[in-house]
Amino acid sequence: MDWLPYIIIFLLVGLYARLWFVVRDMKCIHDLVHDLHDHVFMETDEVQVNDGENFHIMGLEEFKDRFGFDPRGEETPSTDEKKASASEIDAWDNAKV
Repeated sequence: MDWLPYIIIFLLVGLYARLWFVVRDMKCIHDLVHDLHDHVFMETDEVQVNDGENFHIMGLEEFKDRFGFDPRGEETPSTDEKKASASEIDAWDNAKV
């Protein structure tokens, strides 16, 4: 009967170790389920960033349609347009309110 408490302690430590491994594996399974959910249900033109938000990726044509300008900066206004806009700015600055 002297060994009974040691056997019980050994069994409890073993049970704790098994539960610890099960919880660790459940965390891995939980992460895998979330990754699968994101992969299956996320639209193809969205990207998930590290804080869990999804960002929409758009092509150049969609960007032009949505915002009305080319972000590459290739379509620069001509010098006449620059002079006209500069004169309009000067007229605005010198106008009396």
